[in-house]
Amino acid sequence: MLNNLFEEELTRNKKVQTVVFSALRKTCTMAYGYFLVSSSLILGYFMPPYFFIIRGLLHFHLTTNFTLPVSGGYGYFWTVPTNFLYHLHLLFETTFATLSIMTACSVDNAFGFYVYQFSSTMRAMSFRLMHPLPTEKFLDLLRMCVSKHQRLMRCCDTLEHIYGPIVFWHVVSNAVLLCALIYNVTPFSDFNNLYIFVSYALIKLLQTFIYAYYGTVLTNAAEDFRNGIYFGEWLNSNLSRHVRTNVILIMMQKPITVSAFYSPVCITMFTNVSI
Repeated sequence: MLNNLFEEELTRNKKVQTVVFSALRKTCTMAYGYFLVSSSLILGYFMPPYFFIIRGLLHFHLTTNFTLPVSGGYGYFWTVPTNFLYHLHLLFETTFATLSIMTACSVDNAFGFYVYQFSSTMRAMSFRLMHPLPTEKFLDLLRMCVSKHQRLMRCCDTLEHIYGPIVFWHVVSNAVLLCALIYNVTPFSDFNNLYIFVSYALIKLLQTFIYAYYGTVLTNAAEDFRNGIYFGEWLNSNLSRHVRTNVILIMMQKPITVSAFYSPVCITMFTNVSI
């Protein structure tokens, strides 16, 4: 449903298309930036063991003189033997971390893409309400926008049902992890612990910021749609009682938001986690 509503706005005139695509570059930049930062930190964390292996192979020796990146050799219910199985554990941890990064980037950026479709559709409708074409009847335009807004509300409920628990889990787990990392690296004497703290803290703060930022974008787009109706020509139009009632209800209700159980997803959530 959301994709159909978004594509309907793309079939409008070029001015509406410009409004729809105005936030695309920023969305793509955040998505690719998140992926590059995550991939770079993971590569920096996993490359040293492989450098040891490559250097050993150059001297015709398959060394195990390195620490496993994730577990350190102690995160299992069994003792990791210092033979070929040690390298299998390294391969397993590398694959596990790669899949984790791919899953996180996919799920988090999918939320951003859905919010982009939401916000672009509502901003396009706001633009059309405030700049109607001479060939368009404002009554028909307003009736269509109100109908689309009701369908967007249902899409938002589905988005909140799916991503509400995910955002709540990230907020709680990221806050606990940051506290644990701060406690672990308090002396700041071990460079390895400091790198672990910086890398995990950067990833988790960036992940929380992405959800908070897109939640704010969605709320602002809904507020812009309310302003588009308020400053439109609906008061001077010969509207039916049903349409006029829907317009008043839209302006009276709170803006569309995505809530994570206890609070709306917005920049305030990010500042609370950071503090």
